[in-house]
Amino acid sequence: MFAVMLFQSAAFAQYDTDFRNPNKLPDTDEKKRKTPSFFHRPSKETAASQIEFADKLLAEGKQKAAMKQYSALVHKWHTSPEASKAQLAYARILYDRNDYRDAFDEFQYLIDNFSGQFSYEEALDKQFRIANYLMTARRMKFLFMPGFKIQEQALPLFEMIVKNAPNWKNSIEAQYNIGLISEDMGDYLEAIRAFDAVRYRYPDSDRAADASFRRAYCYYLMANESIRDEISCRQALSALAGFIADYPKYADLELALKYRDELDDRLANMYLERAEFYDKTGRKKAAVIAYEDFVRKFPSSRLAGDISMRIETLKRELEKNK
Repeated sequence: MFAVMLFQSAAFAQYDTDFRNPNKLPDTDEKKRKTPSFFHRPSKETAASQIEFADKLLAEGKQKAAMKQYSALVHKWHTSPEASKAQLAYARILYDRNDYRDAFDEFQYLIDNFSGQFSYEEALDKQFRIANYLMTARRMKFLFMPGFKIQEQALPLFEMIVKNAPNWKNSIEAQYNIGLISEDMGDYLEAIRAFDAVRYRYPDSDRAADASFRRAYCYYLMANESIRDEISCRQALSALAGFIADYPKYADLELALKYRDELDDRLANMYLERAEFYDKTGRKKAAVIAYEDFVRKFPSSRLAGDISMRIETLKRELEKNK
């Protein structure tokens, strides 16, 4: 048993090294510039000879040594033409070595400090791939246990991608994934904001309908957390009604209709219970008003006929007592 615990701890530590502080945006967002230091000393006298040396090491398969030399170049000759090439090579090696979290940060450093000197598409694509990997990866796989998702680690990365390039081809998917992750974490208000961003920024995209459905579903989940909250119920009904009207041919329309009918019945019961409370406690005038409110708001209810008859009975009794 002790050996198993040690094995699990080691496995966890190996993962945790790469994915600490999940809710913090990448370090490069602080835009700290790399500067010369004792720990980043180049092996050559010029940037040109340094990158040639680093490229040679990489061609020989000496990735770690090449990484060290590329990093030293960026620190020593940050404004040289070779610096952006070295930074890109450094980020690529991290990516190829599956050191995804650090690779994301180094691609971000490239974006922040060397604009126009590299393939922006490649940097964004690598960042997007890393974020998607973290969204679907699982931690602590052991024997027959599937492990648990670490998708919250991907949240700030998708946010950074959208910030880097809101009009990039995959930013729609990145924004949508922000909503999915927030929803899965139970942060429904943040999920709704993310899905709204998809709807308003990319109204003509294929994800607009999906975002509208997920948004309505989040309102539905929030209403289920407070089943006696009339305001939450109404918000969810409004969101579902808007979705159903906008996307009558959506693939999951039946689910939306099911959620709407469920909430409609719940809201009707709230109104009915209020009216019945007034009725049972002898507050006939208040009961009439509440019953009439029910019939007006839920005319198709199977109880509408019986309630209308009860309204007439109460009105006659009130008339007699005048």
